[in-house]
Amino acid sequence: MFGVQTVDAAKDGVRAGLTTALDGVAANANDHHKDANGKIAVPTDTTDLLAWALQYGYLDQSATKPWTKTDGSNPATDSTTRKFADALNTDANRANLGTPTTLSVAAQNLTIAQDGKSASASLPAGIYLFLDVTKADAVNPTPNHIQDGTENDAATSGKVVVNSAPIVLASGDLTADGGVNYLYPLADTTVAFKNHVTPVTKTVDDTDKTVSTGETVRYTLKTTLPLTTGYDAKTYVFDLTDYPGKGQTVNLDGFDGANAEGGAADAGAYDVKVYDTNADGSLKDNDPNTDGVQPLKTLAEGTDFDLTTSAANNGKEIVGAENKAANFKLNFSKLIQSKDYNTTPLWGKTVVVTYAAKITGVQGDVPNTVEVNDNNAVAQHGTKLTLGGFSFTKTDAQGNADASINGATFTIEADADTTDNKAVTPAEPDRTNADLVNKYDKDGDKSVSDEELNHVDDPWTGAGVNESDSRVVDAKNGIVTFTGLADGVYTVTETKAPNGYLGDAYYVKFKVTIKNGKAVYFDGIDKWGLAPNSDDNTQNGTEITDYEVKNVRNITELPKTGAAGIMFFTVVGLLLAGAAGTIYLKSRRASRALHA
Repeated sequence: MFGVQTVDAAKDGVRAGLTTALDGVAANANDHHKDANGKIAVPTDTTDLLAWALQYGYLDQSATKPWTKTDGSNPATDSTTRKFADALNTDANRANLGTPTTLSVAAQNLTIAQDGKSASASLPAGIYLFLDVTKADAVNPTPNHIQDGTENDAATSGKVVVNSAPIVLASGDLTADGGVNYLYPLADTTVAFKNHVTPVTKTVDDTDKTVSTGETVRYTLKTTLPLTTGYDAKTYVFDLTDYPGKGQTVNLDGFDGANAEGGAADAGAYDVKVYDTNADGSLKDNDPNTDGVQPLKTLAEGTDFDLTTSAANNGKEIVGAENKAANFKLNFSKLIQSKDYNTTPLWGKTVVVTYAAKITGVQGDVPNTVEVNDNNAVAQHGTKLTLGGFSFTKTDAQGNADASINGATFTIEADADTTDNKAVTPAEPDRTNADLVNKYDKDGDKSVSDEELNHVDDPWTGAGVNESDSRVVDAKNGIVTFTGLADGVYTVTETKAPNGYLGDAYYVKFKVTIKNGKAVYFDGIDKWGLAPNSDDNTQNGTEITDYEVKNVRNITELPKTGAAGIMFFTVVGLLLAGAAGTIYLKSRRASRALHA
């Protein structure tokens, strides 16, 4: 005899659940509750339903993911216990199972282990339906949130955990003849939640996380496709939402060309692919005979997922903005509801999204965040790119910076002689600016050249462009700034001296090292010594903010050290030597006259 008796309050719900779970299942030969085709007919008489189901072995075990097949069945057969648990969890059937008991610390019937990874409760012997009813409340508004990822740290990820699928579990001594357990282990039963943890990560292909204005970068989003056992796939929510911050423009159709570190071809249209993974978490190559890591499946917009964006008319060019005002979302409902999602299967596999963005900011940080929503459990991970910059002061030969020093023009470019240089040369200024064209265009070509422009009244600012003029900044003369720079080594060259100062062969030239977005070393390379080396050449990260270079009005003001000083004294020395030769010749002639 089985010590099982279905309580009266649960009989209607159990009958409905078993009817669903055992539909079409062949009846035990000894069971007279069967239809004309030998299929199970759930009793409608006074037979105790749970005792009957256990007696004839109609409920099985399914302890292996995805928890939908009978353990050890070959060929795999659908688990009746899984179907029973899911059927009991419908709104209508739950209402016919009697009054539930809530296990919780607050109710003092649940004890949490010291490691926080398990809990225990004492229950009378019986068959139970365990439901994970974790939900937000005033005390814990995000109970399914585990963590957000650490910014710029690819080794961490955002994580959420979804509620467990419903579980049917028996406790007590319920065995058939021969000691076969019909359902689950007996005493000290462990309920292993049938749920999953979903990670999300965001990375960017710029290795040092510093960028130049106009540079293209490619972002990668990764997450794990969910296992939906115990849920209705038609209502399951799973999406990725990306929030491009201010200082960048995303184009999901891609850009015409790339301008990135090393010239990486990273500007193409976005793609969404599903991969299996190796034991170390790396993506597994689905076709080793083909170049590159091949995915299990390439997902198609409109077929496998829906795309919505914050751009007008759901456009694919998204201008980054603050406070998550700019975004695009990939909703994977269609994939989850597809036939091959559980047959391939795709659950548990890694979905990878890549897309291109162009840096439009000129200084500060460029943030970017991705958010995963796994059935309303939300976590984030993000990146932050930095736009570097520096300034220096233009002075006269005496170290003064008055209004006369304004209007010098400098250009900046990635230094060609530095090995493995990560610097990216900024774009040229917009010479077709309507205001400047109307004011300065003399040859009618609808653009403004450096020769036409008045560099004092309308100076280039170096803000994300490769030219900058010495100008007034914060009431100080002679200030030259360049912003929107990735880390690396740049060459700065003076191309136009201020009015009244020597130009051409006497231009300033130096190299500057940008590290973590700041100038840490200056290396003067003009032969006149007009641009000195900075005092600290250790490049230890200390920002240099007081660098100065000189212009001179005539050659007598050139520094008397270095190449300029050597040349000056060489000329004087030659003149003196010539004079000595003249005196010597004259004295020789005088000597001859004396001896004539």
